Amino acid sequence: MRAKWKPYRVATLSLVSALVAAGALAGAAGPASAGTTAVRLDYTCTTSLGPTVEVTAWAVGGLPDDGAGPNSVSRHQPAFIDVDVHLMELRPVLELADEVRLDGDSTATLGARITGPDGTRTVEAALTVAPAWVRKSQGASLRTGGAFPVQYLGQEGYYDLHVDGLELTLRPKRADGTSLGTVTASCSHDPAQNGLLGTVWSQGLVSDRPLRPTGLRVVSTTPTSVTLAWEANSWWFPTAGYDVYLDGGNFGRFPGKQATLTGLTPDRLQRAKVVTVDVTGSQSTKSQGLLFTTPPA
Repeated sequence: MRAKWKPYRVATLSLVSALVAAGALAGAAGPASAGTTAVRLDYTCTTSLGPTVEVTAWAVGGLPDDGAGPNSVSRHQPAFIDVDVHLMELRPVLELADEVRLDGDSTATLGARITGPDGTRTVEAALTVAPAWVRKSQGASLRTGGAFPVQYLGQEGYYDLHVDGLELTLRPKRADGTSLGTVTASCSHDPAQNGLLGTVWSQGLVSDRPLRPTGLRVVSTTPTSVTLAWEANSWWFPTAGYDVYLDGGNFGRFPGKQATLTGLTPDRLQRAKVVTVDVTGSQSTKSQGLLFTTPPA
């Protein structure tokens, strides 16, 4: 039996749709989901190159959408919170050659605080850098994708997610693959900015729906395709298939616990999720997201 609808609050910004359309989400291809929020932060970064620099970043969050309304989750279920960070200008942090490449060898960590009925907890999201060629003459931006560790919001109520410090480990390469060394940056944002990325509503409802898939993994990739596999458990009704979501958009339905997605863009960071659909049309909540990168062409 589903819980009755309650008022809910969501932290959003009017530029979210524009950010998603512009690709601020790592590899973003589809429309923003109901659970997408964003916040802009102005960071001061101390770099391993010596100078202190000012940079602007957009943090874009994919909040749970599993309960009665957007940005909600059952307190009985794990909460999966995606986050992508788009660093608008990279040149103050990184002294660029004429052209350098950044890819999955470069990483970032985003700190955050979750404050709710059970107090405040600190969390960190591990971020993967989306492959990109950055050119000195055209400016340089950095797109990353990742997720916070699985959260259990066991007490009913509202949980605010505040973005905090950002750590960068950048490993640029020349066009021939030669390493240009490692550049690190430790960044803190203007304390006048509260960094509220969004609010998750934890509810006491228990829904009768198929079980969500688990163990999502990559079997193989080519520059234009990926084969994914996952685990799934049966429940009251037979399974009709599995819907695979790629960067927020429904890629299609597949009959078994494996799917090959074709027509993808080479050298791109993307996020996949899977939903179980039974013969009555009932759908599970989305699986935990999986980030993968297609190889260069």
